[in-house]
Amino acid sequence: MGKKKNFADTKVKGKAKPSKNIQKPILEKSIPGNKYVSWGANATSNVGHDFSIYYGRGFDAIASAFQQTIQIIINERTVELSTVASFCKSGIKSFTGYLSLYRAAEGRDLVLTDITNEMIENYISHLKTTYKNGTTAKSYFANTKSVLLKMQSMDWINGIAFPENPFPKWDRKRKGEIAFSTSERRRIAYALRKDVNMILSQVKPLSSYELSILLCAIALRSGMNTTPLLEMTTDSIQEHPLKENRKLLVLYKRRGNSSNIQVLRYQKKVENVQTVLADVAVMIEHIIRCNSPMREVLQSNFILAYQPTTALKMGEVTNLSQRVLSYNIDKWVSSSQLEDDSGKLMKVNISRFRKTFENRIWELSGGDPFVTAALAGHSVKVSDTHYLEAPKEAEKNFNFMGRIRVKELTENVHGIEQNTPVARCSDSAQKTDQLGNKIYCTDFLACVRCRNMVVTKEDLYRLFSFYWLLVFEREQVGAKRWKKYFAHIIRIIDNEIATQFDPEYVNVIRAEAEASPHPAWKHRQQLEGVA
Repeated sequence: MGKKKNFADTKVKGKAKPSKNIQKPILEKSIPGNKYVSWGANATSNVGHDFSIYYGRGFDAIASAFQQTIQIIINERTVELSTVASFCKSGIKSFTGYLSLYRAAEGRDLVLTDITNEMIENYISHLKTTYKNGTTAKSYFANTKSVLLKMQSMDWINGIAFPENPFPKWDRKRKGEIAFSTSERRRIAYALRKDVNMILSQVKPLSSYELSILLCAIALRSGMNTTPLLEMTTDSIQEHPLKENRKLLVLYKRRGNSSNIQVLRYQKKVENVQTVLADVAVMIEHIIRCNSPMREVLQSNFILAYQPTTALKMGEVTNLSQRVLSYNIDKWVSSSQLEDDSGKLMKVNISRFRKTFENRIWELSGGDPFVTAALAGHSVKVSDTHYLEAPKEAEKNFNFMGRIRVKELTENVHGIEQNTPVARCSDSAQKTDQLGNKIYCTDFLACVRCRNMVVTKEDLYRLFSFYWLLVFEREQVGAKRWKKYFAHIIRIIDNEIATQFDPEYVNVIRAEAEASPHPAWKHRQQLEGVA
């Protein structure tokens, strides 16, 4: 089952420490008669879990403990129901699948005492081998760990020291969603206008398809995540304490355990695309009115309750789930014939709406990262790392600047062959063309890694002018792109080149280059103005 690892020095993160004054639940040794656990309506399509599939597989004691743990979590009401669904559908399901393999290897039935550090280590290895992308493996382990930590807090299992970060750099394997371009966002808005106006003109219970269209319009305007939107309640829209023509949108932000509050303009009608994007309150209140009978049947305050039209669920009432929402969005995109900038059918989801919303705020705020992060409801670091992207115009302008500089420098290179805009070069004419003419190197971004680069005291002004231009361009090209192409240049100049000169002189030249850069490395807006 793999080499045994010593967890003695491993840090324990998130280990529950129950109060000594609280009586711990007693583990029932017998198998429950009712093996189905129900938790009710939530943002997912799962309202319960059938644990009978885990019994009779050689680990009944563990299956029974899992079922009892989930029931306790539900009764305590300290965890969101959608999270409980994830515990069962990914965490327990994945772990019990591994238990079948573990039992086969051991050749005997498993009990709770078999859940040891060695088993957890092997389970992690199993996930890494089975799910190469890292994202799924981390999600499964996180949900499994939550259930096991709860069991450990009740003393049903003991001595488990979970590794702090068993899936390092997992997020580098995940490709996040990209924001819609300006033209794509405009096409989506116009497509929504017709459908939203038609839905708002009807006074009848809304179908899941109509709810999905309204949710897209709300997401495009509010920039909220999928789960908070799916879990909107009747009190999500509240009166503004100061202005009559404003409403407050209050949604629970799961990550960070906080509430996201947005001020909405309120109008009686939705007549054009601008109002469609702005008047979220009208759409939410329309849903609340039309689907009131559905909520009464379901006995829930979730506003996205509806009656399915499929034959299998005819007559039932349920809440809009992520799976149904995704299906309806794809259906809407196909019927509206929405195409992206490349002419292909557009990929639309709530995550792209959120990323588009945040990039739009960044643009309207004049590139202010603090305003952007505050309105999006998270930190500047999260905003910069995961949401903000360099617009296509920034990449185009940066490329234009480079071509202009290359042209200017190559046309005036005679007589200063050993000088470059960055520093100096011991061999600037490194190759020749087919006619035997010298070809001068113009790859200035590669200078700091080139063996032919020569830096003297007189070159520091040009070098730091180049340095500051790259620093200033970070906000234009985006953090990820900047880190990929330019971060190493800054690091080499700071750590390997600047340290070779007098620190006081370096500080003076660095400040001078920042205040008044060399003409070769002016800010790109100034270069465009000259061009």
